[in-house]
Amino acid sequence: MHRFAPPRRRFRRSAAVFSAAAIALTACSDDDGNTPDPTNAPPAATGAASAQAPARQGGTITMLAVQDSAQLDPFRSAYVAVTDEPRLNALYDPLFAIAPATGKVVPHLGESLTTADNGATWTLKLRSGVVFSDNTPFDAAAVKTNWEMHANPATASLHRAAATGLKLEVVDPLTLKVTPPAPNQNFDRTMAQELTYIESPQQLAKGPEVYGSQPVGAGPFVLRSWARGSEQVFARNPLYWQKDKGLPRLDGFTVKNVPDIQQQLSSVKTGQADIFTSSDPALLARGASDAHAMALKVDGGQYFMFNLTRAPFDDPRARKAVSIAMDPADIPKTLNNGYIPAKGLFAATSPFFDPNLTQPAYDKTEAQRLFNELAAEGKKVDFTYLIPQNPSSQKTAEYMQSRLQTYQNVTMKIEALEIGAYIQKSAIQKDFQGLLSQRWIPDPEPQLFLAFYSKSPLNYGGWNNPAADKALATGRGSADLSVRKQAYSDLQRAIVQDMPLWVYSEAVVGPIYNDKITGVEVYNAGVLYMDRIGLK
Repeated sequence: MHRFAPPRRRFRRSAAVFSAAAIALTACSDDDGNTPDPTNAPPAATGAASAQAPARQGGTITMLAVQDSAQLDPFRSAYVAVTDEPRLNALYDPLFAIAPATGKVVPHLGESLTTADNGATWTLKLRSGVVFSDNTPFDAAAVKTNWEMHANPATASLHRAAATGLKLEVVDPLTLKVTPPAPNQNFDRTMAQELTYIESPQQLAKGPEVYGSQPVGAGPFVLRSWARGSEQVFARNPLYWQKDKGLPRLDGFTVKNVPDIQQQLSSVKTGQADIFTSSDPALLARGASDAHAMALKVDGGQYFMFNLTRAPFDDPRARKAVSIAMDPADIPKTLNNGYIPAKGLFAATSPFFDPNLTQPAYDKTEAQRLFNELAAEGKKVDFTYLIPQNPSSQKTAEYMQSRLQTYQNVTMKIEALEIGAYIQKSAIQKDFQGLLSQRWIPDPEPQLFLAFYSKSPLNYGGWNNPAADKALATGRGSADLSVRKQAYSDLQRAIVQDMPLWVYSEAVVGPIYNDKITGVEVYNAGVLYMDRIGLK
């Protein structure tokens, strides 16, 4: 029988759109120059609220988000804590989730998810007595319908890659048999991150224009109104499956769109708003001192992605030269932005981090030698760096440009596009040389497989390394922590060898909230559980 997880401390067009949308959220960064030392940030979140006062019943709060939702169905929403995912939690509740304190996959709407044959098949069992807010049953057939829609190209699901190839069989009303296209001992992790929100089939039958703007789930809240570009109002779901436990605590909440994160923090401090989620380390540190914050360190981070299919970065020497030409530790010193210098895709605190396989260190002399060598061969490193149009990305790109200007035989241009054009050019057309990218990874599966496996539709950097493919497949295929550690060490070795990306800042994410709020708990990469948030 498969254990949910080893413990740890802490496709096509549509799938690519989601990945690029997540990248664009690097817009949310502190630019006021008043940045505390990131080492003073609050400790990593545990997901528990034991130190917080119990929430009382009733009342409403205001939550802030950096942007409005495009849609609120499980298919076209961004599963990202700083944008759509708290709203999805409110509407749907997760089937399963990853607990940050242990790294284990834990049940929520689902009751169990097990494999008895090393991941060849999985059995999903649901809780009994759960209904959607339209009073239709939350059953295995509903899950099957949603996952089949994810896999259907016509749905244009942002999470299609996770559902493609799944064979689904309804065993009984509360049991679904799942057969992945290949044995996957970490399918529970894929499900918890990519397939965990389920909408009512009755609502889905009404078509995408309805189910995206008038969502019906089994979560603690229902959507009462939506003023596009301004705010969404949520009210308590009277049919919620945990109502006998006094959940949700709140009568309702409002989400207001405030793109300026400094304004977000100011609003929480002054009481004009109550809570928001940030991926900015400096803002989380300030939130801890000026209000309350729960900072969750995860793998991933902010990085320079190279396009290995076109010049100049089809030559590994060009990738290495750019990577060692800049010092990650100098970025927060120069920009005062609170970035935590990275040594690779895995955080230094991650159980998968291998200290012997970190990315090459800053080496100005070697970088210049490589630039000169390439130029002598007629391969001068001239490139354009594609970024989403926002102040933080612009500042970071200009920093890189200024540092590279101190070298000979390298030229960097910056192309900043509004989000729609940025997604089109990067993820759809794959028309870039270098790209600003970011990931928040609670577990290597499934994100690293989707991003770097050579045949994955989300591998838009075009990296193709058989050793990396083998490592990713091994990591996906084992539930043994020691096997997974070795697999991801092998992946790090391949990354160091090929340098398909250069990571310059570790990932951190979490909520910032004021004195009125309690019951704050998170799952996955910093997503809020909306059923237990409340007022003191």
